Amino acid sequence: MNKNKKKQFNNWAEVIFKEFPELLKPAEIALSVFCQLKIKDIKNPFALIFVDVPSSGKTITLNMFSSLTEHIYTTDNFTPASFVSHAANIPKKKLSEVDLLPKIKNKVLIIRDMATIFGEREEDLLKNLGVLTRVLDGEGLEIDSGLHGKRGYRGDYCFMLLAGSTPLPPRVWKMSGNLGSRLFFCQIRSPEKAEEELAAQLSSSDWYEKQRRCQETTGTFIEKLFGAYPDGVEWQKEKDAGELRRIISRCAKLLARLRGTINVWKENTYGDDKESYSYTQPIIEKPDRINQLLYNLARGHALAQGRIQINESDISIVLDITLDSAPRTRTNLFRLLITNGGELLTNQVMASLSCSHTTAHREMEALKVLGLIEIDEGHGMTGQEKNMALKPEFKWFLSEEYKQLLNTGSKTRAAATKPDAVLVKSLDLKDLPARLQKYTSDQIIADIEEAETKGEF
Repeated sequence: MNKNKKKQFNNWAEVIFKEFPELLKPAEIALSVFCQLKIKDIKNPFALIFVDVPSSGKTITLNMFSSLTEHIYTTDNFTPASFVSHAANIPKKKLSEVDLLPKIKNKVLIIRDMATIFGEREEDLLKNLGVLTRVLDGEGLEIDSGLHGKRGYRGDYCFMLLAGSTPLPPRVWKMSGNLGSRLFFCQIRSPEKAEEELAAQLSSSDWYEKQRRCQETTGTFIEKLFGAYPDGVEWQKEKDAGELRRIISRCAKLLARLRGTINVWKENTYGDDKESYSYTQPIIEKPDRINQLLYNLARGHALAQGRIQINESDISIVLDITLDSAPRTRTNLFRLLITNGGELLTNQVMASLSCSHTTAHREMEALKVLGLIEIDEGHGMTGQEKNMALKPEFKWFLSEEYKQLLNTGSKTRAAATKPDAVLVKSLDLKDLPARLQKYTSDQIIADIEEAETKGEF
């Protein structure tokens, strides 16, 4: 490892932490995407979208990289049709001047708001996701139209993508899953500020000045790093630890299943409130592409710190992105399952996710259909509870090694990272008052809070 480059990375991280401590983790992941541009054998675009509610820091994180005009192409809004234009009001010989794809080749495309694309009506959304999926193969894009005929580009058109969006509607996950999603996500998880903290912000350093310092230090750091590798980096993959590559592969297999698509879903209720489900065979992508892209992310993180081999500190962001790049309820439930040792009862799912028994059973059944868990019935005092248990092939995620790797990384990022707010309220059935044993109560959350207030458990 180049100690000077490691020091430069730590200095960069300290500045970001000082100005926006909650944004250091997403900034470090974005940096890992950026650095993939310098690894010669990477031909697959990596698309990362920061997701959270408005004013959570998505744009601030993206703006940290906006001074690197030689390496980026920025836009506040765009449509996938702009990659290869077929605009009716532009002569064919002039279209190449407005095509986006050649402008972003070997650069980072920064889109500050992807929510407008995800919010479009279904037929437009399907068309846009289809184009985006093809472009993210890195092999160019060719489109035929009745107006201009065939236009496009073929060959090596690799680029990286960083974007921001508000939380995705369920239909986006379903459509992108059917097409074979190329998108990865990072949840910002900006903490709720107390009154005192909000009031202190009004008298602290100017907001734009804080952003300027982050932008300046990020630009300087990347220019120095890229300047040290003018011809790119020849990565010796065989020297990367085999065990670390196996862990990345486990993450790829998990993510492929977590974001699988169940296209037809029907719930039936019959005698004694028994439930049954009808569904088609789920569409679960093969993990090969995810495997390669997660490995590329780990290598980008290593290069940011002056290394040309991955180590354990690079695995932490791979684990983060794995559990952020699937529908939120599924990943929350999987995190909950891990926290509780690989098994959960219906009551525990309801209490932790604040949902009814119907929703709890539907989400449990979805993980079963996707091949992540087994479910058996007849639990609890009434015999009406279900129990979900993690399948053996995913039990590494229960190990101490997983917990240690999840928290491995730079000391500055460790200080900035707060535990996930999931949500884990694990309750053993024996600890519940008798009236709460009936999982069919939609008021269980309120009842639990009332029971806690009365000291009943």
